[in-house]
Amino acid sequence: MLKYLRLGFRLLLELFVGYLCIILPNVWFKKRIPLSIRYSRLRKIIHGLYQTLRIDLYLDHQEVTKEKGPYFIVCNHHSMLDPFLLIYLFEHPVRFIAKKEVRKLLIFGDATASIDALFINRKSVRSQLEQLEVMKQSLIQKETHWLAFPEATRNKQYSNPMLPFKAGTFKQAMEAKATILPMVTYGFFRPLDPKINWKKYPVQVDFLPKITADQYQGKTTIEVAEMVRNLMQVRSDKMRLLDPTLPRK
Repeated sequence: MLKYLRLGFRLLLELFVGYLCIILPNVWFKKRIPLSIRYSRLRKIIHGLYQTLRIDLYLDHQEVTKEKGPYFIVCNHHSMLDPFLLIYLFEHPVRFIAKKEVRKLLIFGDATASIDALFINRKSVRSQLEQLEVMKQSLIQKETHWLAFPEATRNKQYSNPMLPFKAGTFKQAMEAKATILPMVTYGFFRPLDPKINWKKYPVQVDFLPKITADQYQGKTTIEVAEMVRNLMQVRSDKMRLLDPTLPRK
């Protein structure tokens, strides 16, 4: 309880100021403000929030976060904050697709909308196809990075293997001949876990070698999904083994 009271007060204060001064203007004047500027402003807010969350980041191959790409980033999914971890790390804009219910969430919905996230109705195939086509064209035109969670939902069993990857996640990216960038994280579920109250929350992040269009040419989406999952699972297993050795105090 004390953990949530502490976090709640500090996070709400920082979010309230950031929401009024940065997020809302970004939404209201979206057409006047370039995405790069809106993204940079949101990123500053997130950097402040992550200090409040007491995250101790262990980042491998961080040079990729400075590259313009663009890349189709695929990541395992443990926390509702995962998309904002990407924004925290990447200097150039990262966009993603979220379910339409996210848009209605206070602050969170406006924050995602402010950086041109796309919102889909999961009950409407037409809605999904239209938004996926937007992402595909953006990748073809090499506009921004795009983020996807091929597990399609949060894996709340943190010590278990990753959930099966949805092959359809890779369809538009492969059609756009985008470079796939696998990303693996472990430990980011802890800051919001009421059962864990440490002085530091170790979070491991690693980027695996990029997979270019030449490397997946001739493969089906099912084959690519399985290949990427296997690579990511190997790295995730190593992170879980290392995790107990990282400092918490």
